[in-house]
Formats: sequence, structure tokens, C-alpha cells
Amino acid sequence: MASADVVRFSPFDDVDTAKGTLSYTNASAPSSGTLRLGSTVNFDSTNLMRFPGRAPHEMRHSFDTLLVPVRDQTAVFYGLLAKDLDIAADFSSVRFHLDPAARWHDGQAVTAEDVAFTFESLRAHGLPRYRNALRNIDIEVEDARTITFKNRGARSWRYVELLGTFPIQSKAFWSARAVGDITLDIPLGSGPYRVSELSFNKEMVLERVEDYWAADHSVNQGRWNFDEIVVSYFFDETALIEALKSGRLDVRREFSAAAWDGRYDGDALSSNRIVKTTLPRADAGALHTLVINQRRQPFDDIRVREALGLLFDTQWYLDLFGGAYDAPGSFYGDTPFAAIGPASAAERALLAQFAEQLPQDAIDSPAPQWPEQRRQRMRRANALLDEAGFELRGGVRINPITGDPWTVEFVTAHRASVERLEPYRKALEQAGIQLDLRAYDYVSGRRLILDHEYDLTLLTWQASIPPGVQETWFWHSDQAGPHGYGLGGLDNPAVDYMIDRMQVAKDLEDLQAAARAFDRLMRWGHYVVPMWHNANLWYVNGSDLRIPAGGQVEIDPIVHWWRAPATDN
Repeated sequence: MASADVVRFSPFDDVDTAKGTLSYTNASAPSSGTLRLGSTVNFDSTNLMRFPGRAPHEMRHSFDTLLVPVRDQTAVFYGLLAKDLDIAADFSSVRFHLDPAARWHDGQAVTAEDVAFTFESLRAHGLPRYRNALRNIDIEVEDARTITFKNRGARSWRYVELLGTFPIQSKAFWSARAVGDITLDIPLGSGPYRVSELSFNKEMVLERVEDYWAADHSVNQGRWNFDEIVVSYFFDETALIEALKSGRLDVRREFSAAAWDGRYDGDALSSNRIVKTTLPRADAGALHTLVINQRRQPFDDIRVREALGLLFDTQWYLDLFGGAYDAPGSFYGDTPFAAIGPASAAERALLAQFAEQLPQDAIDSPAPQWPEQRRQRMRRANALLDEAGFELRGGVRINPITGDPWTVEFVTAHRASVERLEPYRKALEQAGIQLDLRAYDYVSGRRLILDHEYDLTLLTWQASIPPGVQETWFWHSDQAGPHGYGLGGLDNPAVDYMIDRMQVAKDLEDLQAAARAFDRLMRWGHYVVPMWHNANLWYVNGSDLRIPAGGQVEIDPIVHWWRAPATDN
């Protein structure tokens, strides 16, 4: 079937067919061997549909999805489980026709009942963002291979994306189990790999499914190039990195500039047994921030938020990291969705009804122009705090709400972050503010963050392209309540409006205008303390691993990489 056309969906074009091959894969890549990975993120379940609960991330490769996103094109999807689909022009409904060849690993057909079960379970037990997204969706099974979703809520192509990209689960498997319970039973899959071994928080082994139903499918050409995937779980990053350096692991993606700069030095690197691979990204990259919790006073005051941002010495950190990071800027990096220069006519039209909430400078510039010199920034921050009523007594800022010395609480589940923020703590102390840096174990820290028990916490913002989905989860007022997913508790009608406009954009021009207006609002609103930006992907990997030269998209070693034959090493 490798040469057969597949269904192609893009919200900005008509549904049609395409060859279905991906430009960022190597269809000639050899398929063999074992890929050994490490993780410090433990799991407590194998149920992808339940929250709370954490399933092994790599286990997703044992399931297929209705659609596959094309990573080097904006909002384009190819069919996998879906042989065809019918979408109403206003996105009020979408009908999926399943491929009759689709099979579970036990040989039984993947049916519309399985699809319905998956999303009904997500609506009842899944992450809050799935429960919210599915609450206005009616599900109708028409026959064994046809299912229709009708949308009674805000109509957008985004819900087609959500339905199309979640791993479909077997109703027959879960019918003998309580979906709302945590389990470590290995689920029945339909994807290219099956879980053959699972040792709780020690090791998971995925083995290739020899009779995988979609092995010759167009979208799978050049993907899934290993016979076996072994994931080992480690207590901390030090143990994981040492395992990589000693040859017990094959690849690790690195996120820390400090680790990238020095923690991999040694015989393995100098002998070229492992190499450091930098891949430039064409997407928005990663914007590292401290998100400010506006559910708590006085952080609902824009003057306070701006002062916290001014006191963060970005240039000092950039120098410390030796150029590994860039200065923070747009929420959308260097993509076409970033606000640049004066607002366009389309942006101005969107922002016009919120003119009273925006300074005129926000129309003329995408972001405030802060002083470059640290002393000037400190002076500006102190002036803002004085204006906001934070009296300075004996070098200590007094919280005007409580009358007590002002302490800002930072909470994290990543202990390394505390040491990294020590210079920021000292900068706040010079301004009379006490920064209480609190690091917890993963479970405790995550629970405090979910319960919004912090003033500041870490947020690495990696905007999906095209934008519109993550913005809803993190910044829409729907997520600002006590149990909302929005870490900052943002409740701003102008921001909501731009997010909603992104959701219903009819073409790329409308989407760009809404995203750029959103970007402008976020940067002028000082809702985060911007720290630094990473425009690259960093991997440390065995020198015998190969990466397709298919552009600058974010690719997964499990999905796209391969091992060179011994004669090529």
C-alpha cells in the first residue's frame, strides 16, 4: 500500500487525497537492532485515559491514531486508522470512516465502537483539557467502521485535530477492567510496537509487531526503524547520564545548557563513541519562563508583575550558558505567528474593542522596551513597586495587603532549578523582596502546582504550530478557576478573544492576525518572567545513529532515526 494515496485533511483546504509520504523520513533506512533510552519520569499506570495517573510516554507507540500530523506543513494531517473523513464546512460535525484493514494485535478489527469508547472514557476520566474539549461533543456510531462526532460547542477544526491524534484504545480489553482505576496491565494495542515486558519504574520493552497491519502504509515509510525499544528508568539525571556515557543507553535529549556544556565530557565523547547533535528548529522553540500566579494578590497588579520581570538579569544567564540560549522574545519564536513591529491593520481591527486595556505603545511595538543596563532596570522596578504601594523599610519591602515583609514563593518539582535561580533570589533581595525557593519531590511538587499553591513556578512554553490549542489550556479564562490547568490564572477578555479567534480562523491570514495580537497582549501584560529561549534541539547519542535530513521539524528517535550498518560506522 506504500504507493496508495491516503486521505489528507487541512482546515484551510478541501479534504482530498495525497501520496502520504513524509519528507522528513528516510524510506530507505535499514530496520534492525535495539534502541536503548532512559527516563527519570516514573509511571504509575498503563492507562492513557485516566487522570490523575501517568503512563509511560513511549507506550503510545503501541497504539495507532485516526490521523497523523505532517510536521513540516501547517495544519496538515494524513489518515492512518481513518481511511476517509467527511467534515462539515462549519466544523459542526466530522465523520471518520475506518480502514477495514486496521487490526488490533490480537487480529481483531479496530471498530467505531473502540473509537467511541476511547473518547467517552476520556470525557469521563481524562485530563481536564480533554474533559473540557469533549463536553459538548455528541458521539454516534453508525456502523462498525463509521463514527460521527457532532459539536454543540465552539466550532473549530481543533476538535478534529484532538480526535485525530489521540491513541485509540480497545473497548474489548478495557471491558474487563475499570477505566477509572489505575492498572499496570499491558493494554492491547494496534500500533507498530507492543509492550513485551514491563517492570514497574525499572524497565519497559517494546518489540516490533511483525504482522503490523499498517507496516506498508504510506505514512509509515521510513518510520519505526528499530526491532526493539528498551526504556530504562532512573532515579535522577546523574545516573541516566552516566548510563549513556558508559554505553548502556543510545540517546538522550538534553534540555539544560549547563548539562549540555559539561556533563557529557569524558572518554565516550572524546573517543567519538557518543556525539553531541544540535538540530536547528523551524518551529517556535522553547521559551523558558517563570509563570506568575495571578490568583494570588498582589500578582494581579501589572506593576508588580513587570517589576519581577525587570529584576531578572537575562543577559547574565545568557553569558553563563555561553551562547547556548537566546534572549527571550515572542511567544512564537521566529515563526510567522510572532508579532513584529507596529500592529498590522488586521491586528488593529482585533484589538480595537480592547483599546482601553492596552497602552498605545502596544500598537506601535510588540513588547515593552526595557533598559539594557541592570542598574537602570533595578531603578525602574523599584519605581513600579513604590507606585504599587510596597513601602521600603530598612531595605525590606512591606506587602501593603498584609503589612508584613513581602515574600514571594517559588515552587518546583525540579531541584536543580533552585540552584539556578539563586542569582534571581539575590536580585530580588536587593530590591527588598524575599524569594523563598522550594523544591519538592515530583509527586508532592506536582500536586502543589496543580493546586496552584505557589506565586511563581516554571513554565517552558513550546507553542504548537499552528497555534491555538495550548493557548486554550494555559491562558484562557476557562482554565483560571481553582481546578483549572492555567498556571497563571489569567482571566483577560482580550486574551480570551484572541484565543477564540485562533480556534475559528478560516485561513492562515486570520490565524496569523489573531496569534500576533495574542502575542502582543501576553508580552505587554507581563504574565510571565521571561528567562531565555532555546531555538535548537540538543541530543547526545551514539555515533552509529542516523537522523533523516528532512528539514528542521522536531523528530522522535523512536519514530524517525535508525542505526547505521556496521560497515558505515
